[in-house]
Amino acid sequence: MTPYEAIIGKRDLRVYTTRAIPDDVLGRVLQAGRMAGSAKNVEVNRLIVVTDQSVQDALADAGDYSSWIGSSAAIVGVASPAAELRLFDVGRQAQNMMIAAHAEGVGSCPVTLHHADRAQAAVGLPDDWAMPMVITLGYPVEDHPDSPLKRTRVPLDELVRHDRWS
Repeated sequence: MTPYEAIIGKRDLRVYTTRAIPDDVLGRVLQAGRMAGSAKNVEVNRLIVVTDQSVQDALADAGDYSSWIGSSAAIVGVASPAAELRLFDVGRQAQNMMIAAHAEGVGSCPVTLHHADRAQAAVGLPDDWAMPMVITLGYPVEDHPDSPLKRTRVPLDELVRHDRWS
């Protein structure tokens, strides 16, 4: 799979099989997150890998629309120092990891955690750190009736404007 194919083929998946993600595959996904650029190359964000079911369940309670995330093989939290919350860098790391996961045959989905206090408590995050989002990882259920793998995107000519809005 080329990088382009990984990017255009990736979909947000929320239904996974029970298959565990091998350490070498997870390591490559995390390495992709590590290699994302950061503002001024300060690399202050940290990744928290969650496979413990009780911690996953606690994280599921930290978002308004995240009740399903406990069925993931792994959840990766992207944490940033609260005083200099680097949301752009968080997004870059998450996208790198999700594309790398897709290239490995692993599904993913970004999830916002609306209740920061619950997310912090779930993973023991210090008070001066924030974890605004997590990504779920797992092998996709290919024949699920609501699978986004079957959905289409807005055509490019409807999406793109050149030089001006109209």
